[in-house]
Amino acid sequence: MYKNRVRYDVQSLIPQDARSILEIGAGDGLNYEIYPRDAYKVALEPEPRTDKKTIDKVPGGFNEYHHVFYEDYKDEKKFDLVVMCDVLEHVNDPRDFLEFAKNHLNPGGHILVSIPNFLGIENILQILITRDFRYINFDKGETGMGVLDINHKTFWTKKSFIRFAKESNLKVIKMVGIRKQLSFMPKLLSHSNFIPFQYGFLVQPL
Repeated sequence: MYKNRVRYDVQSLIPQDARSILEIGAGDGLNYEIYPRDAYKVALEPEPRTDKKTIDKVPGGFNEYHHVFYEDYKDEKKFDLVVMCDVLEHVNDPRDFLEFAKNHLNPGGHILVSIPNFLGIENILQILITRDFRYINFDKGETGMGVLDINHKTFWTKKSFIRFAKESNLKVIKMVGIRKQLSFMPKLLSHSNFIPFQYGFLVQPL
């Protein structure tokens, strides 16, 4: 289980006029803090969390919280925004996952995706220096960069995700480079292929 934190790094991608939000892989629901307070918020989280932030516990918390995988969510509600932070790389079929998200969008709705950047400089240097490609097993207490998490099914770069989005009939509305380790870096470098450790995308069906 990954450590939960509020994803302030993708906050600039959230449409502030979103009145309904579905977050997939919501953890304990901390991201309620960055969503519009009056939006109707639904969380999907397969882990059996007992510390979930729901509206009966915190002002502005999630209105609904479901302990299910996305494939098992049968509600046909539509949303203005579907959020998947560091989830797409974990699923067996990312195209099916995006289709699920599109099927739960209101007209004009958006999908927010954040993904690790395989071309991040730390990852490339590690491979070049050690001449090794070693997965990290977080489930067994190992630590390291999340890019090489053994639970990742797919690896992404900025270029490959933009291509994948286009092939999935999505257009990229906005993109941010996420580089929390070097927050002092100029914003211009966030568009580099190699500097950001992660990327965040706001996409919309074509």
